[in-house]
Amino acid sequence: MRVFALLLAACLMAGCASKPDYYISPAPVTIPKTATYWIDTFNVEVVGKNERFLPDDTVREQLNSDLVGRLLDAGRYASSKETADYLLDVETVYARRIQDTQGGFMSHLVADNTLLASVDFSYRVQVKKAGAEVLHFAQARQGLMPGGAIGQLQNMKSMMGALTNKGNSDVEGYYTGLLSRFIVDDLQAIPSR
Repeated sequence: MRVFALLLAACLMAGCASKPDYYISPAPVTIPKTATYWIDTFNVEVVGKNERFLPDDTVREQLNSDLVGRLLDAGRYASSKETADYLLDVETVYARRIQDTQGGFMSHLVADNTLLASVDFSYRVQVKKAGAEVLHFAQARQGLMPGGAIGQLQNMKSMMGALTNKGNSDVEGYYTGLLSRFIVDDLQAIPSR
């Protein structure tokens, strides 16, 4: 019985100490904490079109500049493609969940397709070195809404936009200015040596 308990405890400790699975081969991948990145490709698919909200090109530009800015702030963005330790290929889907009341009680307060209820943000990032993939990771974040103190202010603006039937198109800048933090967090979570 003691042997079984010891074996069970060892298995649990090994499972708790394991690192995330950043694998493209049987061996785990580690990237130095000081490694720098360069965005080689950045593609954004925008879902949920509406003339009240940002044009697709603006969404792409803002998401890209936010990602570059966050990597610069973390000291992880290279000064050029040639000096970068790793290149990134980023594919994202930015999906608006636009309120569609289609009659009902809310139609007295909110005109159809004027409120951005939330955003779905999914991404796949491929990390490359010398033209070969080192690893890749992907996430799908569903139903994102503003949070924190500044996010609560955005939520209040959205409520006022609903009550005045003007919509909340200005909240979209909040999303495009924050979503890339998920990608940077995942890059920093890659096991380092």
